[in-house]
Amino acid sequence: MKRQLLIALLLGLSTSICYSQVKINVQAGTGLTGITKNENYNANFGYRFGLGVEFPINRTWSLLTGLQFLNRSYSFDEGATQILHVPSVTGLEKLYHCSFNSKINALYLQIPLKMAFYLPFDSQCGLQFSAGPYIAYGIGGKSSLNWLLATSESINTDDLTEGSPNTSLEQGKESHKTFSKDGGLKRLDIGLSLGVDFKYKRFFAGIGAEYGFLPIDKEFPKDLFRYIFQEDQKLVSPRNIGVELHVGFCFYAGK
Repeated sequence: MKRQLLIALLLGLSTSICYSQVKINVQAGTGLTGITKNENYNANFGYRFGLGVEFPINRTWSLLTGLQFLNRSYSFDEGATQILHVPSVTGLEKLYHCSFNSKINALYLQIPLKMAFYLPFDSQCGLQFSAGPYIAYGIGGKSSLNWLLATSESINTDDLTEGSPNTSLEQGKESHKTFSKDGGLKRLDIGLSLGVDFKYKRFFAGIGAEYGFLPIDKEFPKDLFRYIFQEDQKLVSPRNIGVELHVGFCFYAGK
C-alpha cells in the first residue's frame, strides 16, 4: 500500500511538472565567503555564475536546481609577539615575533536542490523564497602562505640590558593546490542554501546564504598563533559559510 501511494505521488508530481513550462535562467553574483571555528582567517569576496532550472509544480511552488561555478576565498595577515622569561638564567628574556600572510582560494562546481515559494505582488513581479541542500565538489584553486619568525634574547638586570641582543630571523613562502592530497582541503562539501529573490518579468535579483555541513579540514588550529606558541593546541573542523548577492535573467524552455 505504501509503495503504491509513493508511486502515485511521484507520478502526480512528474505529471504536474511536465505540464508546466520549465524555466531556465543564467545568473551571476558576488559576496563574502569564509569559514567557521577559526579565529585567524577573514572572509573575502568570492564570485559565482551558472545556469539554473526551475520546474513549476503549481503557481506557488517550484523545484529549483542547476549547475554553478563558484569561488570561495579567505585569508589572514597578522603578527603576534610573545616574551618568555627563562627561570634558569636570571634576567634572561626571549622575545618571539611571528607573522603570517595566507590566502586560500577554492573553486567548486555546485548543484543546488531547493524548494521555492512564490509570493506575487501583481501579474509582473513578486518575491520568491527558496531553501534546500546543495552539493559541491572542489575542482581547483591555489593557496599561499608567507611566514616570518624573529627571535631575540637579552639579559635584563635592574632595567638595564647587559650585552647586545642575540637575534635570529627565519622566513619562508610556499604555495600549493588547494585540494592537494598532501595537506589540502577536502573536496566534497554538502550544506544548506537559503535565498530570497525579487522577480520582475524575466529579470530577478536577490540575496543568498549557505552553510556547509561537512568540514573542509579535520585538523585545523583554532588560533594559529596560540598553537605555535603552544598555548592552545586545540584543533577544529571548520565549515564553509557565505552570503552573496546575485542577478539573473530567465527564459522558458523551447522559446
